[in-house]
Amino acid sequence: MTTPVSGSRAGEVHPSLDELAGAQGAAPASGSTPGARTAASKESNTVTRAPASPAVASAPREFPTGTMDYYRKRHFDFVDRNPGAPPPPYYLQYGDKYVQRFAALGSNDLSPQGLVWRDRALKGLQKAMEDGLKEGAADFAKLERRPDDFRIWAYKTHVNAYLDAGLLELPAQDLATILFTPDFKDLLNKEGLDQVLEVLKKLHPDKIAAITAATAGETARPAFEQMDRELKALMLQSWITNGN
Repeated sequence: MTTPVSGSRAGEVHPSLDELAGAQGAAPASGSTPGARTAASKESNTVTRAPASPAVASAPREFPTGTMDYYRKRHFDFVDRNPGAPPPPYYLQYGDKYVQRFAALGSNDLSPQGLVWRDRALKGLQKAMEDGLKEGAADFAKLERRPDDFRIWAYKTHVNAYLDAGLLELPAQDLATILFTPDFKDLLNKEGLDQVLEVLKKLHPDKIAAITAATAGETARPAFEQMDRELKALMLQSWITNGN
């Protein structure tokens, strides 16, 4: 089913994330377990490379948004323009990872409204990155070569994309599912915590209470156990890095 995307011209429709995933061999399983971290299929990890063109380090290419392979295209565009330089980990370790993971959420995990939000948020996140590029390609290219600064900048675009897609209008169960879909290590860094707190400030107290109730049952136990493991791993990593 195609769904209108926020900001589209009247009557214009875009493929849903389900359709995009299916077209690339990564159709989500509609009966997946809520909160489960579903691995993307091998086929979904292939990317259609754009036609070769002269690569200039300070001239990132523009790509269509709302696609399953957007972040892989950005990754390979950087590699083509910067031989031997490490690309921003954000592209594959965050952006692409969560395109695949949210595509794996089906009708057993999110309400119809939640699925529409998922597709709009995907479009919004990618558009925010393209808008940053269009504002200044040379500056964007320099930012890419500073991975930590690039991650901080990218995280700052998340909340507006979530809210513009209709996050605050979603039912509490959808919000709980969305909260538990990311790896907690991606939420427990400073940028991740900042975006969670920014969203919580905008939620009505009654909605927060409903989310708490929705995550209080046995179905949420694996997610809480995963959070506990990841938090301890982060503490151990920090302890080792800082030398006690």
